[in-house]
Parts: sequence; structure tokens; C-alpha cells
Amino acid sequence: MKKKNITSGLFNYAVSIALAVIFALYLSGRVGWFLLAAFLAAPLLSVLLSLIFRNRIYVVSDTQSVTLTKGDKISVDVTIGNSMWLPSPPIFVSGRQVMGADLTASEFSCSVMPLSEENITLEYRAKISGPYKAGISDVYMTDYLGIFTFRLKNADPERLDLKLNVIPDIAEVPYNNRILRQASELTAMADDSEDTVSSANARYGGFPGYDNREYVPGDPLKRINWKQSAKRGMLLVRLDDETAASAVSIVLDHYLDRNNIKAPLFHSSQRIIGNSTEELTELAVQWSVEYGLGIARSFIRENYTVSFFFCDNDGWQHFPLADENDLVQLQTALASYTCTDKAVARLPKDELSEQKGSVSVICTPYYDLSLNEALGSDQFTSVVAAAVTVPELMEEEISD
Repeated sequence: MKKKNITSGLFNYAVSIALAVIFALYLSGRVGWFLLAAFLAAPLLSVLLSLIFRNRIYVVSDTQSVTLTKGDKISVDVTIGNSMWLPSPPIFVSGRQVMGADLTASEFSCSVMPLSEENITLEYRAKISGPYKAGISDVYMTDYLGIFTFRLKNADPERLDLKLNVIPDIAEVPYNNRILRQASELTAMADDSEDTVSSANARYGGFPGYDNREYVPGDPLKRINWKQSAKRGMLLVRLDDETAASAVSIVLDHYLDRNNIKAPLFHSSQRIIGNSTEELTELAVQWSVEYGLGIARSFIRENYTVSFFFCDNDGWQHFPLADENDLVQLQTALASYTCTDKAVARLPKDELSEQKGSVSVICTPYYDLSLNEALGSDQFTSVVAAAVTVPELMEEEISD
């Protein structure tokens, strides 16, 4: 944009000089040579006035933090003021392009009248969850002839950022999903609560400690009495309402080296469709968050005790989920969540070790060798199940 303006300004100035020479040679020498002298002196006067305007033009913009859902629109108002008694030279403003939101128009220009203000509006439409910086990416001024470019003293784009936090959706994860089934089976097999119930507690003629019946399709898998089912050779469902609720931990993998991923593999997923590597990466992060929320909701509806773990600037955060209201609060908190390549603990070792008897489901945007090694290490023995969200790579693929 700057080069285009400068080229245009130089061309217009050259045409003006040529017209003044033609006027002096063929129409009126006195007037023509006067115009030529004026045009030759014009750049100096234009630059001097522009240098004065550098300190007298100010730019003000919305800088608060805004949280919105996908599909919502937000307008960022930018005010350009002129405290001089002359009209300002041309001022150019560029809106910041944001990966998680579409910008309707990004280039603006204006000349501000004496002692007045001009307003421009940047309109964004949120499309990908996560935190982003919106607002102005660049603002500058040219001289009146459009030849020279100047930075404004009172308009730092970095100080005019608008923090945009886009809330993720909750993915629809049916209870017959492979990951949910696997976690449910492992939770039931890991549940040793029936060993703590004495035979004196047997009721209604059922098996020791429980009243059991034959499994019917549609029964929650977590209610299957796996030990008694193995003994009896048939699936039996526990009916003891006093049995401790099964527990599951859901962990968002926060690590992602954006410079070392196989972007083409994202295209193999029906859920990840983007135009660039950067957009594909952000979509993968979004899907890992939304998939984790969807898994959490499915378990909450099945009366599981759900613990959700994610990492932010303060380290690993533990978010217990008891009902849908807790899930909505977590959904809003994850509007500012993003992945990082900083060297932080890949999984919350200490936090997971405290969740005794809990199956852990890991949601990751990209399954790499380091995560594979972390899940296979002895320090994460509590991680019983791992869900690889996008892309679902086989071990031989990630080892290439």
C-alpha cells in the first residue's frame, strides 16, 4: 500500500511539473514559470507541514477485551483526530488480519478537517475459537503530495490492540463413540469399589454387595459389573445406587510446535478444512478443545465425576465438572486457551496422580513422538486411555 501511494504521488508530481513547463512554453511564460517555481517549492512546504502534523494527529481505538461466540460480529471503532487549524495530509489505516475472525474491510484513508475528528470502523466476524489480537496493524501519514511517508507520534498500533476471545463450541460426541466406550470399559474394570463392600450388604438376593440384572442394550457401560460378568459368563448390570460414581479425567494437550508439523495430514480429516498451514493449525487446536468439551458433556450426562485439566500462563489448571453449568463456565474460560511450543510439562503428572481410580483421556491437536513417549512412560501410569483428536495418526506415520 505504501509503495503504491508513493509511486502514485511521484507520478502526479511529475505530471504537474510537465504541465507547468508546457504552460510556460506555449501559453503564458510569466504564469507558467511562476507555477513551475511553486511546484518545485511545494515538496519542501509539504514536508515541513507534515512534520508538524506528525505530533498533532492522534489515533484512539477500543482496547478492552471482548469475549464472543463463533459467528458473532464485533465492531472496532477507530477515531483519528486533528488538533491543527489546517486540514491534515492523507492518513492511511490498515486493519489487523486475524486468523480466527474475518475482517470485512482492511484498508482505510482519510484527511481530517481542522480541529475535528474522523471515525472508521473495523468489522470482525468470529470463526475460530481462541485468543486473538484485533484492531489496527498499521497507521501512517503521507505529505500532501503523497511522496513521503511519516509515522505518527501519537499512534502506536501495538497499544491499540483489541483482545478478542472466541468461545469454542461443544462437539456432539455420541455415547457409542469409540473413545467413550473404551474409557467406560476401562473405568468399570479399574473400579475396585465392589471389593470394599462386605457380603453382609447383599440385598434382594443379588450377588454380594450388589443387586445385578442382565445387561440390556442401552444400559450405561459404567454400570456393568465386569467381575461378576466374567464369573457368570454373561453381562450383568449393577443396580446398587450407593456405588461410588466412576471418575474420568480429561486433559487438553497444550504443546504444539507449529513449525514442525505435517500440515498435509490435516487435509485427511473431514473436520479440518483450511486454506493455509496457519489456519489448519488453528482449526486443529479448536477441534481438540471442542472435542474435549464434547467428551466431558457425554460423561457428565452419564453421571461420571469429571475432572478437566488445561494449561495456561499460570500452569496446569484443574476444573471439576459436576453439571452443565460448570461446563458452560469452562467453555467460556477456554475462549482464551491456545497451544504453545514452550517447554512446560507435557502432561499434569502430579494432578493426575491425585485422581485415584480415574481414567484419563488426552485430547491433542497433533499426536507427535514426544506425546507418544510421555504416554508410554512410567510416570503417567494413571493415563489409561488416550484420545488423539486431529489428525488420527498411526505410530508409523509420526515416526517418519
